[in-house]
Amino acid sequence: MSEQRWHATVAEHVTEAVLELRDDEDFRSRLTAKIDTRNAGEDDCDIWTGAMSSEGYGVIRLPQSRSLVVRAHRVVWMLRFGAVPHDRPFLDHVYPVCRYRFCVNEFHLEPVTNAVNSARRRGTGRTPQRAMRTLALTAREEWAAQAVAA
Repeated sequence: MSEQRWHATVAEHVTEAVLELRDDEDFRSRLTAKIDTRNAGEDDCDIWTGAMSSEGYGVIRLPQSRSLVVRAHRVVWMLRFGAVPHDRPFLDHVYPVCRYRFCVNEFHLEPVTNAVNSARRRGTGRTPQRAMRTLALTAREEWAAQAVAA
């Protein structure tokens, strides 16, 4: 199986698993407990407070499998809008509206192609992935401190 086909198969499996959870109140409760929505507006970031990947994205384990860990922003987007379009499989944080990988506000995400996602990453001068987790943790702490002060 080619790498591209393997990724498509995994994406289909993840999509099915997430969409099965649409009416699962326990999962939704677990998911929302890890989202800080203090600002709670369409234009404000919803901050993921749960586990993070090495790239700085929020991640959550799906209940169907102990090994199925998915980026939280993808889960939130799919629960709201359904499957990510096959012709635009990447969910990009819309820059400059939102530049935080740990944001899970579905209105800050846009399905795009790999080419668009890569071009935007280069065009915005985004930080290399090796530094993203540290920056994301620092930014998340700063955001939380500002929200508390407000």
